[in-house]
Amino acid sequence: MVEKVRLRSSRRALPLLLVLLLAGGCSRIPKIIVLSDPLTAAEHVELGVAYERKGELDLARREYERALLKDRKFYRARVNLGNIFLAKKEYGRAREEYLLALERRPGDAEATNNLSWAAIFSGEGTDEALARMESVVSGPRGRRATLLDTLGVLRMRANRPGPAEEAFDLAGTLCRQAGAAPREGVNGDAPCPEEVLREIEDHREELRRRFPSPSPAPAD
Repeated sequence: MVEKVRLRSSRRALPLLLVLLLAGGCSRIPKIIVLSDPLTAAEHVELGVAYERKGELDLARREYERALLKDRKFYRARVNLGNIFLAKKEYGRAREEYLLALERRPGDAEATNNLSWAAIFSGEGTDEALARMESVVSGPRGRRATLLDTLGVLRMRANRPGPAEEAFDLAGTLCRQAGAAPREGVNGDAPCPEEVLREIEDHREELRRRFPSPSPAPAD
C-alpha cells in the first residue's frame, strides 16, 4: 500500500517538474553530446603501427579494427590485423584477414607470403598456400629472397625436398647479391638483412635434417 501511494505522488509531481524546467529556460536542460571519431582510417593504421612497434599488440589490434570500421576495404588494415593475429598465434583468424586482403588485391605478394606462414605455423591449408606462393614467385616481382624462402618452407612441408632445396639455394644467392649491393639489391629491392640470410640457412638445415641424404654405397 505504501508503494502505491509513492507512485501516485511521483506522477503528480512530474508536470510541476516540467513547468519548473521550462520556466528556468533551455539552458538548464542537459544537452546530449554525440562523440565522433576524428581520425581517418589511415590515421588509425598509423597509430596501430606505432603501438605494434612498441609491442602493444592489443592496442594495435584496436586501432586496425577501428580503421576497418571506417573502411571495410582498407587493404593495409586487413594485413596488419592479420599480422597481429599471427603474432598472437591465432592462425585461423590471421588466415581470414589475409584472405580478405587478397580479395582486394589478388595475388598480392605480402598477403600471400603472410598467409603462407599462417599455414606453416598451423599446419592447415598448406596446399592452398603453396599454390598461391608458386603463382606469386613465378610473377615478375617474385624473385625475392624472402618469398623464395617461404616457398622453400612450403615445399619442405609438402615433402618436396628437391624443389625446396632449389628455392633455398636461389633465395640465398639473391640475398647475398643484394647484401653486396651498395644501395639497393637486384630488381630495385632493398639490401637483404643478415638475419634473413641466417633464416634461409636455418631452413636449409631443417630440410637436411628432415630429408637426410642417403649414405654413399661402399666401394667394391
